[in-house]
Amino acid sequence: MSSVGRSNRLFYVLLIVLALGGWFTLRPQPPLLSDRDQASVQRAALLTLFVSREHAKQLVFWSDTANLSPTLQLLRDSGVSVEAQQPDTAALALRMPVHLESLATLERQFRAAPDGWEAWFARFPASSGLIALTRPVVLGETAAGIARVAVVVARICGEHCHSAWRVTLARDALSRDAGRSWRTVAVEPLTLPRD
Repeated sequence: MSSVGRSNRLFYVLLIVLALGGWFTLRPQPPLLSDRDQASVQRAALLTLFVSREHAKQLVFWSDTANLSPTLQLLRDSGVSVEAQQPDTAALALRMPVHLESLATLERQFRAAPDGWEAWFARFPASSGLIALTRPVVLGETAAGIARVAVVVARICGEHCHSAWRVTLARDALSRDAGRSWRTVAVEPLTLPRD
C-alpha cells in the first residue's frame, strides 16, 4: 500500500474517532436537581413517610455518608444502586426536632449499653428510628411537562428492624415556576434481604 493510501486510511480513522468522541460528549446528560430541589424532594418524602403515616415527633438522620447506614448497605448488597446523602437539616425546614447521628457516636453508645437500641430510643423516644436518605434521582419528564424524581428513604429501628422505600414525586412546570414544592405520587416498599 502506498504512503498516500495509508495516510488516507489514517485520516478516515481519525475522522471516525473524532465523530464518536463528539457524539459521546454531546449526548444528553441526565438532568441534575438544584440543592433547593433536592431538599424539597427529601422534605416531601419525609413528610409523607414519617409525619403523615407514622406521626413521628422527631427525626434522627444517619450523618456518615462515608459509611452507608446498615439499611442502605443491605439495599446495595442486594443490587440496588444507592448514593447516600447527608440531609441539609436547615434546608429541609422540618417543623420538628431533627438530629444528625454519626457512626462514631453509635459505636460508642452500642459498646457502652448492653441493649444498644433500648438506650438509643431512650435518647430519641419521639423518633421512628435512624433514617438515611439518598440523593434524589431525576426519572424524566412527561409530554405534559410533569417532572418525576425518586428518592430512597431507609430506616433502621432495631437489630432486626429495617425498612426502605422508594418515594416517587412529581411537579409540573406551573408549580415549578410558582415555587411550589414536589408532591408524592407513589411510595414503594423495597424488599430487604434477611440479616
